[in-house]
Amino acid sequence: MAEALKEAVEIIKYKELLRNLVARDIKVRYKRSVLGFLWVMLNPLLMMLILNMVFSGLFGISTKNFTAYLLSGIILWSFFSQSTSTSVVSFLGNSNLIKKVYIPKAIFPLSVVVSAMINFIFSLVPLFIIFFITGTSVGPHLYLLPAILIMVAVFSFGISLILSTLTVFFHDAQYIYEVLLLAWMYMTPIFYPESIIPQKFIFIFHLNPFYYFLSIFRGALYMDIPAIPEKLFFGFLFSLTALVTGWFLYNRYKDRIVFYL
Repeated sequence: MAEALKEAVEIIKYKELLRNLVARDIKVRYKRSVLGFLWVMLNPLLMMLILNMVFSGLFGISTKNFTAYLLSGIILWSFFSQSTSTSVVSFLGNSNLIKKVYIPKAIFPLSVVVSAMINFIFSLVPLFIIFFITGTSVGPHLYLLPAILIMVAVFSFGISLILSTLTVFFHDAQYIYEVLLLAWMYMTPIFYPESIIPQKFIFIFHLNPFYYFLSIFRGALYMDIPAIPEKLFFGFLFSLTALVTGWFLYNRYKDRIVFYL
């Protein structure tokens, strides 16, 4: 416990390095792109248009404010998936720096999560534009938005610590996670309403941490979501569990990481 707190304090001391790593992640992502950072806002809009045609047009899904429903799911899932899928190789990708100087290694997956959080905040702009265009009213629970942002960030950081640590010793972890992430996405009501799922399979949602995050997010923005306090409790519980598990695994093996890079 003391060792974990010591490293957390060290990360705060290396805040300038964290800032530089976040800036580097953002620059590398949009390097040589004509539109550059605008893709943060354009990408979810383009995905929404395609998925709206598929799920609303071909499958005949008729959900109130479906465009807002769809876009809100896309941008929150993108935050999580971008954070974790990029963090998988955060130790391997920074091996030269890790080998040369002492740095609290957890700062590398943390920087990825922070850069994804910045992207997420900017992607809220097209979401509110869609709200305005479609006449979707913002609900009374908007004050929950910072809470859900923190919960997803903490959850993503915990998962990122698990994945980045495992990948150092077991490189196939990154490929396994790609498959699991795809399955996870389809088991989350991002593109489809929860109401189309047969009652006997609803328990799958209740085992899915992202189901709670997404419900709270939509409830904070515009939807009337039942049992928000209960969902907040489970969302917080999943976030804390992911962080504790990730930090425990990382702290146990962090001294061996340099020998496997």
